[in-house]
Amino acid sequence: MIHRAAAQLLRKYTTANMTAGVSTSPKYFDIGFNISDHMFRGIYHEKQQHESDIPNILNRCVVTNVKKLLITGSSIKESQHSIDVVSQFASSTPVSLYYTIGVHPCHVNEFVPEHGQSYWKPDQTEEAPFEIVDHAFTQGKLRELYDLYKRQEASDAGRFKAIGEIGLDYDRLNYSGIAIQKLFFIEQLKLSCFFPNKPLFLHLRSCTEDFMEILEMFIKGFNDTKDTFNYKELIDGTVAGGPRINEDGSIFYKFTDTRKFVVHSFTGSVSDLRKLRDSSENCYFSVNGCSMRTEESIEMISAMPLDKLLLETDAPWCDIRRTHASFKFLNKSCDATIADSWDHGLSDAYPQLDSWFKSVKKEKLRGIEREKWDEYMVKSRNEPCTMGHVATAVANIKGVPLSELVDQVWHNSCLVFDVESH
Repeated sequence: MIHRAAAQLLRKYTTANMTAGVSTSPKYFDIGFNISDHMFRGIYHEKQQHESDIPNILNRCVVTNVKKLLITGSSIKESQHSIDVVSQFASSTPVSLYYTIGVHPCHVNEFVPEHGQSYWKPDQTEEAPFEIVDHAFTQGKLRELYDLYKRQEASDAGRFKAIGEIGLDYDRLNYSGIAIQKLFFIEQLKLSCFFPNKPLFLHLRSCTEDFMEILEMFIKGFNDTKDTFNYKELIDGTVAGGPRINEDGSIFYKFTDTRKFVVHSFTGSVSDLRKLRDSSENCYFSVNGCSMRTEESIEMISAMPLDKLLLETDAPWCDIRRTHASFKFLNKSCDATIADSWDHGLSDAYPQLDSWFKSVKKEKLRGIEREKWDEYMVKSRNEPCTMGHVATAVANIKGVPLSELVDQVWHNSCLVFDVESH
């Protein structure tokens, strides 16, 4: 059982601090955990290196005060897998588990038949024309996504907390081109309007102008005269704030005035930050290790309003590395020559721990006794238990006390995703 194992881990790692009477601990809400990634099932580059260690990951969350996790959906299949994992572990861990449902811009090919004329190929150029050829297939996949939203909203609204991860990614056009990304960002935003109170979990990479143009369509409201995929038959006039049919037969889409959205794993510039912030008072930003790689990104973190800030790990990716501009901010002195920040301020983020966890190569984990896996993190694989690292770096960049930043971020996160803050 996770509860019992976590208690044993807590006793092993916290003897001195518990004896010293540490009672006040930070609370972390990791709003970006990719639990469906194969690494958490022990699969790396299509090779099984060890068994799934999700229970051990959750135990490390318990002892590092990661109280809540938002599991991200990146495709219809992976969204369903995330739902299944949450259902599997929710009753066996004290960590509150929530999830999102959506199709990531790099996965929008799933809306068209594989190897069909509309399917984006890695060697394709943006000049090549794009159009939906198999309309029935695409409409069926969009309806499948809508049905998943509707089913989970009806049966599990307490854990289905956001629509996403959806958006645009112009850094990785080898997965899907600009035209197909824009089309299905718009279509997913249309479908999201049928659930007007559900927050949005958004993805943005090197495409601020296009991203904002599409987002502002929905913030201001617009009429769709084409209804390409026949959403009209889904409209329920009794749903306040949902899409409505105009007298001319067009459909009016608009976000409600209270709908919140988070631009997750934000890596934009100060200018991008200000443009997005000015677009809506409901716009929030989440940052992780990848958000703090360069000196420009450090300036962006400094400029970000605390009341619009959320934190995440985006595990198993986006850890803070020695080559990142943020690495020096893991210690109070912000000294880049300090290799191990634990005794130089980082431990403040984990007041119950005497020391950090051990590290092991992925192929070596299976050689360790299973009952000791709680003590080992897989080398180069990020986990939610590192939320304190993200919080420490951001607090030091912004020059605010860690406790102040953590408390404000906890409040913001619970507010955006409408969960209890205790």
